[in-house]
Amino acid sequence: MTAASDVIAWKYANAFVPDAEMSTGARSLFLFGSVSSVDWLRQRMGGLWVGGAVTLTRDALYFGPNALNAAAHADDTSQYLPLDRVAEVRDRFGWLTRIVDVKADDGSMLTFRCFGARAFADQIRHAVAARRAGR
Repeated sequence: MTAASDVIAWKYANAFVPDAEMSTGARSLFLFGSVSSVDWLRQRMGGLWVGGAVTLTRDALYFGPNALNAAAHADDTSQYLPLDRVAEVRDRFGWLTRIVDVKADDGSMLTFRCFGARAFADQIRHAVAARRAGR
């Protein structure tokens, strides 16, 4: 990641990770039937929501899981998207918090939910515009 002086904004957030899988350690902690419930949810939603934080810098958008979620998932659920590759930023309805979809030029998506999502989406749009303008 970049230096702290390059950070424009950050938010506690849950990112949607399509290929998220529970770790073996996390599976061993679940009570009877709970693991299959999580697997069912993952299958129905097409992934899992992972808790952590989203950081917007002058050159990228980064999601990093919190320590609990890093331990609970089998693989690294971090996501990184350079602002030069951002094609579109949308915010949309979500229960309790709005959802932000940041679409990359290759069609991939960084999706997260947080409080203040509309304003954060605007900050991302402004950072992308500033990057393109060379500021």
